[in-house]
Amino acid sequence: MRSTAEFVGIGVLGGKRWMRRVGKVRRALLFPDGSHLAGYLVKRGDLLWMIKRPDRFFAWDSFQVVDGRIVVDGHQSSWDSSACRRLGLDWDTALLVEGMPVLTAAGGLVGKVDAVEYNEHDGGVRDFMVSGGAGSKALLGSRRVPLANVERFADAQLWLSQGFVPNEAEGGLAAHAGKQVAVIGNAVKEKTDAAGRVAGEVAEKAGKGVEKLGYKTGKAIGKAKRSLAERRGDASAGTAAAGTGTGKLVETGSKVLKHQVNRTTGMFKAFRDEYKNARHPESTATGGAAKSRSGEAKKKSSSAKKSE
Repeated sequence: MRSTAEFVGIGVLGGKRWMRRVGKVRRALLFPDGSHLAGYLVKRGDLLWMIKRPDRFFAWDSFQVVDGRIVVDGHQSSWDSSACRRLGLDWDTALLVEGMPVLTAAGGLVGKVDAVEYNEHDGGVRDFMVSGGAGSKALLGSRRVPLANVERFADAQLWLSQGFVPNEAEGGLAAHAGKQVAVIGNAVKEKTDAAGRVAGEVAEKAGKGVEKLGYKTGKAIGKAKRSLAERRGDASAGTAAAGTGTGKLVETGSKVLKHQVNRTTGMFKAFRDEYKNARHPESTATGGAAKSRSGEAKKKSSSAKKSE
């Protein structure tokens, strides 16, 4: 599909060798029923910059675009009345639709025709592009009106079929900005979602790491407690054993000390007796005899008591 808006304002070359400048494309021309493109009108420059010259017409199937310019075949049947006869076009009833008002079936103004989209292989019209003017077109874009929804062309106006409402405008700056905003919004959303997923994964990994760390820490604390308890138990056992050993040692020492004291006392007593005997031998002997007599008297007395 091509649009007539692509060629408006483009320079046109003609002649047998396609070297002669003819002018620039001005408008498109349609068949009276608006179903097919007939060709284009070419605006020629003024003669000596003072005398206006009439436009020329070339058929839709007799040109090609070369290096950004339209080159028309040099055949006579490609131009003007010869082209009209070849195409079967009635010049007086042909349609100049660009700039034509577009009305609803009730007579409401929709806009004006900006361009016509057609099939470049057979010239068949598919859609009319409608806008509210140059400013509106630039800002809001154009509405698409299919050929099937055109009721008629009358009084240099395009009438829409009953009940048809054109779709929303497309191709304007607002639409482009909206698409860009949507693209940016989608990109931001994707980045945000990706960041959220990454943050979630990091948080999940961090949670698992903290859980593992807590488990290891608890395990280490339990092990330390058990080790401390074991050490305390060993220390208590050692202390009890040490206490028992100390008690036994003290008891043994007491017995040994008592024995040594008794021995020492006996030794001092024997030493004292020997000393007395050595110093007073007579008293010692007399004392001994007296003791012997006293003992015998005690024995006799006890025997007498028994006999009685």
